[in-house]
Amino acid sequence: MTPADRRTLFRTFTEEIASIEAALARWSAFRDDAAHGSAIHSSWQQDMEDRLAGLQAATNRMDDPEYGVCQECGEDIPLKRLLAMPGATLCVACKSEQEHVLDIP
Repeated sequence: MTPADRRTLFRTFTEEIASIEAALARWSAFRDDAAHGSAIHSSWQQDMEDRLAGLQAATNRMDDPEYGVCQECGEDIPLKRLLAMPGATLCVACKSEQEHVLDIP
């Protein structure tokens, strides 16, 4: 992974972190005012909190030279995959092979 790719990921992740934190703060204020607590909203909140935790973990690992390198084949994980899944540790080919071996649908 090039230094430019790392900067792009870091910038994108930090922007998304700020966006999610703002959305969660707005949701918290809305929930407190409206007393809404449906399962859909709770699921959304959990999904956002999970994404936030993943992004924060990825930004903390950015200085690790192994971040963005497939743990199986040692090739760089494509930037688009890392943008979609910041915590990815396998490239698409190795992940597909792992799922095939484990017979994961």
